[in-house]
Amino acid sequence: MLLARRGAITTIAAAFVALAVAGFGIGAAGAAGPAGSPVPPPRPDRSAQLAVAPAPAQRHSGASGWIVIDLDSGEVIDQHLADTPFAPASVAKLPTTLYALDRLGPEHRFETRVAIAGELRGGTLEGDLILIGGGDPELDTDDLLVLVSQVAEHGLRRLGGRFLVDGSAGPRLAEIDSGQPVDAAYNPSLSGLNLNFNRVRLKWDARGAAQTLRVSAKANRLDPEVAGVRVVLASTPGAPMFSHALIGRAEVWRMSPSGFRGKGARWLPVRRPELYAGEVFQSLAEANGVILDPAQMGPAPEGAGVIARHQSRPLRSMLRGMLRYSTNLTAELAGLAASRAGGVEPATLAASAAAMNAWAAEAAGFTPGDPGFRLVNHSGLSTTSRVSPRRLVELLAAMARRQAEPNKRHPRLPGGLTDLLRDYNVAARSIALDTSHLDIVAKTGTMDYVRGLAGFIATPSGRRLVFAIFSNDLERRVEGARRIDRRWMARARVFERSLIRHWVRRLEG
Repeated sequence: MLLARRGAITTIAAAFVALAVAGFGIGAAGAAGPAGSPVPPPRPDRSAQLAVAPAPAQRHSGASGWIVIDLDSGEVIDQHLADTPFAPASVAKLPTTLYALDRLGPEHRFETRVAIAGELRGGTLEGDLILIGGGDPELDTDDLLVLVSQVAEHGLRRLGGRFLVDGSAGPRLAEIDSGQPVDAAYNPSLSGLNLNFNRVRLKWDARGAAQTLRVSAKANRLDPEVAGVRVVLASTPGAPMFSHALIGRAEVWRMSPSGFRGKGARWLPVRRPELYAGEVFQSLAEANGVILDPAQMGPAPEGAGVIARHQSRPLRSMLRGMLRYSTNLTAELAGLAASRAGGVEPATLAASAAAMNAWAAEAAGFTPGDPGFRLVNHSGLSTTSRVSPRRLVELLAAMARRQAEPNKRHPRLPGGLTDLLRDYNVAARSIALDTSHLDIVAKTGTMDYVRGLAGFIATPSGRRLVFAIFSNDLERRVEGARRIDRRWMARARVFERSLIRHWVRRLEG
């Protein structure tokens, strides 16, 4: 692709340099430029020849850092605090996507199986029936019905042995991040066997005399009730909105009476996903004439034969949905599967993320262990992960340069990752900019006082750019906070769009 200009741009404004790194809790070691392979130096500055509006001013608290480079030449177009590690929020899902695609391949499918250990005589299995998870992030109640139908077609009607649920295809973790609210459905458990994103649907109706609480395993078509996850009203008026306890085989949520008003619904996370999947499978099986005892957790016996299978949709499609809806469970399970495919058997998310960090360093050419690329999980649901704008852009650029095919929607951009990203709009009525010939695809990241944006740009004249922008004010963040400071976040978003418009206008003259 021919480039219209090669003029470089100096750092946007000296005022930005005055932003203190300490203002959002990052130490001096993190502020220094880490060792590694630098991007090519900027070309001689000709920006003074361009008549442009002044650079945007940051109006949100904390610090912001960014870098934008020319994908084809490696030229640094603009940078500020580019080597400072920031908390990336869900922008961390970009490295996870690249990692999973590289290790597993875009057509990879997760498989959930049902196996039997024993002999089937006259409809009775003299042995065990095992539901075996394959780490599928998207397995839902509707999919379990497909498996149950295959079991019924096999002729099984009764079970003489045990009904086992096997989640050993991955580590069993009670949650993604311990700093989140206990009832956050975006922070579920993880296992090799997962169902409905490891959450249940709570619906209540407090109107009139017939007050109801219903917990179900809701999917697109099916919505069966579950008994293993219960919700009861707390007896104390001042109780937390939700609290959780494990009582025997059951998970019990206590809901504050102050929240039990009118009619409503919400999702709640599940902490024992294997037993949850087993209960729903048992319920569906009974409705289809297959009688099973309650599920027990355990590995499939040696020599068990598979009688039913369900395959997920291809990984590429799954990751597109993950990036669009920022589903944390999908990101974590895809990352764990990628680590296993690379020869690592991680017992924790941190161990799997460490394998991904090492992969990223090799792929982008920076030093392993670089403080500018230290993710602690695959979803970004953490305030302890750190990524610098420079290291992220180096990885995005390195992987994009491997793509031979162009983006299907925006042919001027490279394919691969960009085909999975959503369009990002920077148009503004008060600013003259040829947005009809401006292509931007990006991933956002949002937590309280944490904002990130990274992606790709094709300017009207044809320059291909890769960028990352992070804003943090971690000193103002409270762990477990339920609400995002919307004013701070709105200002950070306005700043991002203004900064991108500024880059494009300066390059286009």
